[in-house]
Amino acid sequence: MDEDSQVNERTAIDLARYALACHASGKPLKRENLKTQVPSNVSTRNIRRLLDRASELLTQNFGLKMVPLPSHEKVLTAAPKAQPAPTKWVLQSTLPDASRQRLDLPQSDDNQAILGFAATVLSLVFVSNMSVSVDQLVLYVRKLGPPQCIAPADPSDASDAQLDSAAREAIAYLTRHGYLDKVKLGASAGDHGTSETQATQQPIDSGDHSDDGMVYTWGPKAKVEFQPLDMARFIAAATGQECTDDFLRTIGRAYGSNITSSQ
Repeated sequence: MDEDSQVNERTAIDLARYALACHASGKPLKRENLKTQVPSNVSTRNIRRLLDRASELLTQNFGLKMVPLPSHEKVLTAAPKAQPAPTKWVLQSTLPDASRQRLDLPQSDDNQAILGFAATVLSLVFVSNMSVSVDQLVLYVRKLGPPQCIAPADPSDASDAQLDSAAREAIAYLTRHGYLDKVKLGASAGDHGTSETQATQQPIDSGDHSDDGMVYTWGPKAKVEFQPLDMARFIAAATGQECTDDFLRTIGRAYGSNITSSQ
């Protein structure tokens, strides 16, 4: 291995370590931060190769791969369009479900509560043809009750305004962390199997409560962490049903696209 190859290999190893650190902190790896890990004389084209090599190392040693985090859609069209170059990546397990479950690290009660809450909220959006009105989602989260670690509010001792505020705070939390997008309602784009939804994907400040014509849909992190079949299985488990082909067909109709057990 020549000197340049050795430098590239060391850089790829550094990128893999950096990706693991981002993963452990629950943050995506951002292109803008790569300059701290990559020598200044490395070309943009070579950075892509280094990222690919880092992903190979992660797969070989940790059963993980680097996956581009989808970008926010600004204008929705039914016609296919070129995806922009990725600017953020997250790590995703390549291990079978059984192996991954055995190796999962224990999580704090707060993290478990947040993940369960996020999955439950996303399941509502999922079975609502991938878009839910702001008022509907606020009402649902009020009934569900957000985790205390996100939006503390005692339902037995809180006013309607406080419960509404807590629900909005919890939804804003999911939006900030990429699970939800608050977008303008647009024309139907058809297939939900792509990164497009029925809404014009134009994220706005989650603190803005000007809700006319706005809906919530899945955000970039949700699209990476939850595949349609995974979500269907979650809904089946949560409702105490078998995830049969008939169940998948029913959920698929609510989702807006076919779901099969082979996905």
